[in-house]
Amino acid sequence: MKKKSFLVYAAFTLLLCNSHAQGVPSFYPFKGFHVGLTGQAEFIQPCSFVALTGTDPAPRARWSSGWEAGMEFSYHFAKYFGITLGINYGTVLSYKSDVYLSSVPDGYGGWKDVNEYDPSVLNLRFNEFLLPVKLEFHYPLRKDFFFMAEAGVKVKGVVRRLLYDYEDGDIGTYATVTNFSNYPASGDRPEVINYYNDLGVRNMGKISCDLLLGVGLYYKLPYGDLLRFSAGANISFTNIIEGSYVYHLTESHGTFAVKNDFIYTQLSYIHTLNFQKAKKYLKKQEFSFSSKKERRNKIIDLLNTR
Repeated sequence: MKKKSFLVYAAFTLLLCNSHAQGVPSFYPFKGFHVGLTGQAEFIQPCSFVALTGTDPAPRARWSSGWEAGMEFSYHFAKYFGITLGINYGTVLSYKSDVYLSSVPDGYGGWKDVNEYDPSVLNLRFNEFLLPVKLEFHYPLRKDFFFMAEAGVKVKGVVRRLLYDYEDGDIGTYATVTNFSNYPASGDRPEVINYYNDLGVRNMGKISCDLLLGVGLYYKLPYGDLLRFSAGANISFTNIIEGSYVYHLTESHGTFAVKNDFIYTQLSYIHTLNFQKAKKYLKKQEFSFSSKKERRNKIIDLLNTR
């Protein structure tokens, strides 16, 4: 009889311990809602020039740079998957080019042959609000490191259309110009000569999307938040700017087009809310601590043991 009573008591005790263990919430870093801050550097592919007529070659397109910074809001609906919505401000288009110089003023009223590209770069860059939406996969590599991959779209033009009341079909223009001053031998006032210019147009009210693809790593900080380093590509489906260029002295001209294809590196800080969850759990369990430091250490233990 005593043996039977002991077994019943042991089973009841184990049941209570199991119930208590099940009551401890999960502090897995990829669970529920997160909020983060992001910043990225962009290395933007050159625009494209096509020469149509004339003796002067097309300008030489060059790589340019850009940036983005903003906030992201994510919800992790499964152990390995989550969705993210961002509100960013940064580069929506950027392009550089070197103009070909066949001849330039010699400073005495005449001209001298050069036949090379001008090392001074023509550069245009514009910033706007952008809305990236992504699906994310993450997988643990070890206790504090996680592999991540992401795919999604970046929506452009929504904020511009709402704030500035642009309509589809409203046109914006973009231009670069190269001029020279030719000083006549007689000492008269110099003549300003328009050597080169290009002019592009953009549909200001158009809402469009780019494709986003990236991979990277998460590092879980001791207090539960996350650092993420990622790299990837932004692929535009359509041209942002289309236009033409002309060398006025030789009447050489052609077309050019600007997309926003680039590779990027991104650093993000993600607040998981787990520190607050662990703090609330300890308060609910009525744990007592001799100091705030002791309570903090207990919270960190919870965050790093589950």
